[in-house]
Amino acid sequence: MVSIVKTNAVTELGTLISGLSLSTETTSELVLILKTASLGDVDSSTIKTELLSRLNSANTATSLEEIATLTAALHLITENRTIFVTDLTDLTLLQVDPGTVVFVINENLPYVYRSDDTWVLLFPTLQNPKPLNNLWTWGTNTNGQLGDATTVSKSSPVSVVGDYVDWVQVEALSSHTVALRANGTAWAWGLNDTGQLGDGTTVSKSSPVSVVGGFSDWTQLSGGFKHSLGLRGNGTLWAWGYNFAGELGDGTTVDKSSPVSVVGGFTNWTQVSSGQRHIVALRANGTAWGWGDNSFGRIGDGTTANSSSPVSVVGGFTNWIQVSGGGVHSLGVQANGTAWAWGGNSAGSLGDGTTTNTSSPVSVVGGFTDWTQVSAGSNHSLGLKSNGIAYAWGSGQDGKLGDDTVVAKSSPVLVVGGFTDWVQLDGGQSHSLGLRANGTAWAWGINTAGELGDNTATTNTSSPVSVVGGFTDWVQISAATSVGTSTHSAGIRGG
Repeated sequence: MVSIVKTNAVTELGTLISGLSLSTETTSELVLILKTASLGDVDSSTIKTELLSRLNSANTATSLEEIATLTAALHLITENRTIFVTDLTDLTLLQVDPGTVVFVINENLPYVYRSDDTWVLLFPTLQNPKPLNNLWTWGTNTNGQLGDATTVSKSSPVSVVGDYVDWVQVEALSSHTVALRANGTAWAWGLNDTGQLGDGTTVSKSSPVSVVGGFSDWTQLSGGFKHSLGLRGNGTLWAWGYNFAGELGDGTTVDKSSPVSVVGGFTNWTQVSSGQRHIVALRANGTAWGWGDNSFGRIGDGTTANSSSPVSVVGGFTNWIQVSGGGVHSLGVQANGTAWAWGGNSAGSLGDGTTTNTSSPVSVVGGFTDWTQVSAGSNHSLGLKSNGIAYAWGSGQDGKLGDDTVVAKSSPVLVVGGFTDWVQLDGGQSHSLGLRANGTAWAWGINTAGELGDNTATTNTSSPVSVVGGFTDWVQISAATSVGTSTHSAGIRGG
């Protein structure tokens, strides 16, 4: 990782470059980074023109080291070995080996940054800079779910490939990812063995592909174990992928590789949240609905029978404002600020002070009437109150409650750290993520695949740690719930 330490020793870097043979073998360990100050597209011809102009303007006062450096940069852009960043903090995310030479084009005068044997050269800015993709992922990448065109897991955030800078929502799912752009189009990548990407195929992808159907009015996406769902601007709900237990809600148990409408004819869906194999959703009239796998009573209809079409969550409530589906349980918040739960409860994930399963909503204990958001993980739960304080309950395995222990809790406990500015929480399989009002992202729990994003892949933590990069512009985060233990995470930055 590049640790930025500034020095004006341009000559040292030039000497290093001048000693290199600019062959394909040598430059396989070199990369050109373009640091830009504003948004806009730039092509390789523009960059080459700029570099050639600087070479052509060289005179007797120009050092041989500077000429060699410019020549190396020109060679790298010709070989398409480029990365784009928009601020220097992005450089802390670069995974480069000692001895790698990294070129950066910056709006300032040339500087050299050095860490061990890694060098970063900053040139003045090019015109028409390329924008930064604002969608980032980290953790397990076995099936390409990070969307960085590889299947290599990452322990710190990497940018999803593509030139899009208008991502507005992302959901890290079991072994795939879905995301929504500002133009209303839906995209997906990762495992696709049951059609969960919705691109009309069952071929996995390691970079974003468009969900088929031609719709450009998607407003929210969700998904679980090998299936996905989407809510459109007309209030209709659609689903695709795995359908063994009726997860798609289309009245069948047949897998689909393209979106199908959830049955019922409703055009007033307002929110959808998928657990591993079940779904909970809200309508504009404040009613909550569920379908799919109903073992342990997780869809909340008072039974444990699966349903391939939406059924009403029992209780007669018409004031639900948010719901969340987890591993084998569900959570909900009502307009009066109370939190409720139903489904599997062996680890205390319902937060009712017991470990008894229930197929109908029970109140989360504590007497609080100021809950604003809940998130159901695999077998743990997270809750956010209006005062910005985060709570957790359920399984404490791997430290995913964030209370500095690994002990299960059947009632809400404080997430440690003393922060009172949490704005979003998300529970995953064995880890949790949190977003603070200052735009920083935090994580806790298991970290075997780097899902905490703290640049390690071996150290679990039972208290929040900062996602690396120094970014203070995160606007949304998502932690994957998977049937396995190693999962991934995703986040959107505000730019």
